[in-house]
Amino acid sequence: MLKLLIIIIGGAWFLYALLKKPDWIAVMFFTIAIADINFDPPGSPLNFRTLICLVLFLKVITDKYRPPGVSFMNTPASYYVMLFIGYVIFITWYNDLLTAALVKELLLSFMCVFLAYYYYMKEGGYRIFKLSLVISGFICLADLAWTYKQGYGLFIQRIYYMFVPAFEVINHNFFGYICAGAFVFLLGDYLVRKDGTKWNLWAMPCMFLGVMLSTSRSALLIMVIISVVLIARGILSKENNSRAYRLIVVSLSCLILCLFMFPLLSSLFGLDSEFLETITSRLIDEPLAILNRALGKSFDVQSLDSMDWRAEASEIAMNAFTNVLTPGEKIFGIGNDGFMDRGLGYLGTYAAHNGILLMLIEFGIIGFTIFHLFLIYLIVKTSRKGYFSPLSVVLLFIFLYVISHNRETTSLFAFLLMGTMVGELEYVPEEEEEEVEEIEPIAGIPYASNNLN
Repeated sequence: MLKLLIIIIGGAWFLYALLKKPDWIAVMFFTIAIADINFDPPGSPLNFRTLICLVLFLKVITDKYRPPGVSFMNTPASYYVMLFIGYVIFITWYNDLLTAALVKELLLSFMCVFLAYYYYMKEGGYRIFKLSLVISGFICLADLAWTYKQGYGLFIQRIYYMFVPAFEVINHNFFGYICAGAFVFLLGDYLVRKDGTKWNLWAMPCMFLGVMLSTSRSALLIMVIISVVLIARGILSKENNSRAYRLIVVSLSCLILCLFMFPLLSSLFGLDSEFLETITSRLIDEPLAILNRALGKSFDVQSLDSMDWRAEASEIAMNAFTNVLTPGEKIFGIGNDGFMDRGLGYLGTYAAHNGILLMLIEFGIIGFTIFHLFLIYLIVKTSRKGYFSPLSVVLLFIFLYVISHNRETTSLFAFLLMGTMVGELEYVPEEEEEEVEEIEPIAGIPYASNNLN
């Protein structure tokens, strides 16, 4: 009965939003894409996320309203994206690995870039992307808390599974990845914007808590490094030093939250001591063992666990590229999922855990170059604009994170981010586009010229 009621209310809301408030649908789609929420509706050939994207895409392209500025298909970015997607489809087909699911996912990726660009141009800013990213962070935090409350430990149980069929098993590190991405974005957004960011300070500790609950060491380490750099940059800036000092207070609050988090979790969720020891080991013992080994100091071999294994997995992937692939395969690649199909990983069953190497192996030097030329285009254009963007901070975070993971740079989250960045690069405020007509002054009567700056 409850599920039926939710379906009826949800359907009514969706129809109203589609007709009257399509921006709400955009926030919904961006959120489910970033937070990786999906399921297979009974009797539908398409999954839920694809259906929402398709409906929103059709709504946008049939809308009479056209946002100001250059259309997406006339930007250099569109050619990079289409070339990369076309190349992935071709090389995967050539290696007999192409599936309808992959084609659908790649088309969905293109629509993500298009929609992110469209809504940036329409809004004149990244409000929808920001709102969706923060909501996604809270969803991930809620899923982690719900999982621990149910006593599942690191075997994540998502809240929405109570209402729809479970779609896939998601690694707990993913939740820390999303929360950390939201954290660094909120931090950068707080430093760069002049108003409307006070609530960032309230959301950031929640995102920090999500990273800690996920026990993702990579997300935590990269988040801390980026945060230190941003805060230091803010302190050195005359305009933002007062905000940077507030961020230091927030950071200290996060550390205090960390110290009291485990006893709080134990009392609220009734977690057993063995599970708390697992969390402590993942967040403290393993990183310390890796650091001590790198410094040549004594360390506990038993504490290395998965962090050491990830380094070995990357070494195996590197060996596969240099010694297993033929020269032609190195240049052109072996197709999407070719790494797992050929059993090139650790024991023939584990992923590369290095997204850069994985892209190089599967898409070859050509595909790798096409994709990273797009990233270089974004970075160069941003630097020429001469401003600091929180979107660039998130892109840097994803690029660093993928070094110890797999496909984050080609996820829907990454494509939404890149589409938003293209919008930021191409957007010109309407008042700057207007040309001021020069008026000849009447003799003896001064006039004030229009100042558009």
